[in-house]
Amino acid sequence: MKILKPAMFCALASLSSASVNAHLLVDMNDFPQWFKQAMKREADITSTSPLTIAALNVDASIKGKATQQESSEGTWYYNIDIGSDSPVECYAFTEFDGPSNSLYAILQHSLNGVEALNQKTLSSQFNLAVDTGVIGGTPYLQLDTLYNLGEGSETVSGVLKGFSAQTEQSLQICVHNETGYQQTFFAVFESFVEAFNQSEDSPAFFDAVYQLTLNDMPLGFSRERFSVDQDGDIEINVHSAMLVPVDEVSVARTDSVGTSWSRPDGSLINGTEYSVDNGTLSANFAVQAGEESWVVSGEMQGKAINAPLNYNGALLTEYGSYLETASLLASEEQSASFRMWVSDADPTAALEVKVSKISDNPNANLQLDMGPLTMKLQAQSNGMFDVGTLEQAGMTLLMKRIYAKGEPLQP
Repeated sequence: MKILKPAMFCALASLSSASVNAHLLVDMNDFPQWFKQAMKREADITSTSPLTIAALNVDASIKGKATQQESSEGTWYYNIDIGSDSPVECYAFTEFDGPSNSLYAILQHSLNGVEALNQKTLSSQFNLAVDTGVIGGTPYLQLDTLYNLGEGSETVSGVLKGFSAQTEQSLQICVHNETGYQQTFFAVFESFVEAFNQSEDSPAFFDAVYQLTLNDMPLGFSRERFSVDQDGDIEINVHSAMLVPVDEVSVARTDSVGTSWSRPDGSLINGTEYSVDNGTLSANFAVQAGEESWVVSGEMQGKAINAPLNYNGALLTEYGSYLETASLLASEEQSASFRMWVSDADPTAALEVKVSKISDNPNANLQLDMGPLTMKLQAQSNGMFDVGTLEQAGMTLLMKRIYAKGEPLQP
């Protein structure tokens, strides 16, 4: 259940302060006919190109005519001709902030390039579309920007589209500075990401991706993977990425990564987490058992933290929460309570989590109470949930599983 926490707490906090049907943030009826027609343009890509990156064990074919423009330590950059006026530009990075922050940074860098190319100053930009989905089992983010250069009769308008995806060893980002060609652009990005997926073998026995939406608007994803280490313990990797439009121009960016180890019974051994918000490392924590209590150390908003949780009992991991949920569903009991370390709620506390059976909701069979939040879940007998729904202050936050491989129980 802990996979719910980055999305629930971060999305609500941001708002209070496998398709390409992106969620448009503007009304296309407000645009002239020529723009609406340009947005419908597509191209038929018949050519392919080899993509070889020895350092990442990549050796595959991708769509379009690709030309490598730059290669430095940990960075590869390509132009890909798709038969339109502007090439698709694709990057691969081994050092990055995350799918959300890095995509936004590359889009801003590209806008600077658009200014230089047109020799005009950026006069305005607007969020045009957002989306999230999966390519195979790899989640991706989309952010499209509508921009204007210059003023008055000299104004030049355009659309800069962007996708990002994080595979096993690297981050892929593609951008395209041209109105329309959305399906064409996605097809190129998809083949680029698949080239990296083909080169990687994951040791995970469980891999799941959840899409997060707020009032039907895609905000991002959470992904969790479980694998068994050499000592027989469960290594848990969870990462979340969100792009939250806060107004017509601004986008809040959050990337969170957590790594923890669980005993086979689901209890926590130790763990680390960090978050990057709007280009800045906002939190970096480690939790481990002390002599008399669990202890958390690290930094939050630049301030050092080293504090006991004032609790010395068992803390459950994400893996452990699945075990508890599966056990509850198989029993005559009506609820189960346990404690977890949920840094986004309170990094210095052992949060009590309660899961209860419900029978009066056709779309849910469990209720999750975690701190101040209550979410309805539709869960399977193995503890994995299909959909989670949280309603608060007139908003509906939905977490829907869009990919799963394996089961959240140790084989």
